[in-house]
Amino acid sequence: MNTRNGRVAGFTLLELLIAMSLLGFILALLFAGMRLGARSWDAGEARVEKSAHLSALQGFLRRELSQAIPYKWKKKPDMNLAFIGQPGFIRMVAPLSVRSGPGGLFQIGLDLARNEEGPGQLVMRTAMPDVNSVDFNPLALAEPIVLAEQVEELSFAYFGADSKDSPPYWQEQWGIRDTQQRLPLLIRLRLRFSDGRPFPDLVVAPLIGMDTGCMWDNLANRCVSE
Repeated sequence: MNTRNGRVAGFTLLELLIAMSLLGFILALLFAGMRLGARSWDAGEARVEKSAHLSALQGFLRRELSQAIPYKWKKKPDMNLAFIGQPGFIRMVAPLSVRSGPGGLFQIGLDLARNEEGPGQLVMRTAMPDVNSVDFNPLALAEPIVLAEQVEELSFAYFGADSKDSPPYWQEQWGIRDTQQRLPLLIRLRLRFSDGRPFPDLVVAPLIGMDTGCMWDNLANRCVSE
């Protein structure tokens, strides 16, 4: 801006262009800073949400596995244990800790639902055990409940002895042999996510098992001493 003969003249075109360029540069820096801050905020929220979800998932799985009951099928002549443990899935009878309303025992299954296009899902199925039930077939008709997404691997292992006189060891199966008529001492669950989220191995001891000195009484609906 120039002053001529005591009069104030306006901005020249060059000065105006320079001022607009500087203003645009400053606004671009401010916008970039705001966008970086928003991305950092979103990333932080996403990390907190994932961490909270994994913590809740771990707590839920620990509660469910620890509440497994040494239930036996009533209508089966040999009264086999209602527990099937395989490397890739588990079938058991336990209370459902997240259920609202009347409690009771449920058939519960945990599986990895594979996805042809990528990682699978950790799903849970539940069904009310019928007095005439002799297997876990009702779970096949139950609607799956998705517990976790982007699951690359799900594996179980079972620590226990084949008989009273043999030492316990980790096994890939449980409840398959006739000698395994009690729950394992420990159940180990391993999850691996495709996005690299850490999930420490979950090792759970059933509350009613070999070390409690009692077995589940179907008629009394409680654990009784042997």
